[in-house]
Amino acid sequence: MTSPLLPAPPSPVLVVGAGFLGSRVAAAIPGEVIATTRSGTWRGGQPPENVRLRALDILQHSDAQVNAALEGARAIVVCFAAGRTQPREALYIDGAQRLLDACADRAPALARVVYTSSTSALPDHDGWLDDDCEAWPDSARGRVQRAGEQRVRERCEALGLPWIILRLGGLYGPGRGIGRIYRSRGQHEGALEGDGMQATNLIHVRDATRCVLAALRLDPARCGVINVCADDHRARRDMYQRAAELTGAPSPRWAEEPTPGRGVYGKRVRNARMKDWLGLELEFAQHDVATA
Repeated sequence: MTSPLLPAPPSPVLVVGAGFLGSRVAAAIPGEVIATTRSGTWRGGQPPENVRLRALDILQHSDAQVNAALEGARAIVVCFAAGRTQPREALYIDGAQRLLDACADRAPALARVVYTSSTSALPDHDGWLDDDCEAWPDSARGRVQRAGEQRVRERCEALGLPWIILRLGGLYGPGRGIGRIYRSRGQHEGALEGDGMQATNLIHVRDATRCVLAALRLDPARCGVINVCADDHRARRDMYQRAAELTGAPSPRWAEEPTPGRGVYGKRVRNARMKDWLGLELEFAQHDVATA
């Protein structure tokens, strides 16, 4: 049964990390928004009129500065991204802990915490993985992501905060084109590793943004993990080939040939709860490297 959605998210919403995804989320939220970046500046210039911009470096700023950034918030969206400079474990685990610790005194006023994670928190399993998958990944990167999810869940439950974890597939869209991703990887000299038949798990940033907005509107009684991934799990081989065709480049070479009759294999992330709880019909259910 689909969860009822509230007519609008509580206001103001605090978006922590207004980067590639967070800036789009902040711009799309109706009503008052508080958005933070480490530098206190907005991607591409000035934020929308309804967005108040604050500087927040969760790893470097004082407790007083963290508290000031949270002042007035009625709901929180966390869009942490470590980038090239911040240590992943410190940001995703310790940073989440510190942010939620700062929420302790204002927890009764907060209607929802939405935390954006990654499908890297799921194991590299050959088959379908759903929202309630209990197995942890083996990779260090994935285990940090999963530990961050666990920290958010535990701290929110201790504080009585309604929480949703959105486990996002690989993000693409304007400024992070799927065609450039596969084209750049497919044009280097030599054969690409493997046979290219591993499944892809991707989500367009516009659909990811819509998922965040819907999660903010969920009934506070509904908490859980939601996989945010498109229906299209076509093989990486197809992505590279399509990118080559669009640019007139030679078809990429692979170290191995596909096993006859095997088809696509590897991790395929189910999105049933995304559709059920959030009532979302994807705008980009299928991928074409020419569209972004």
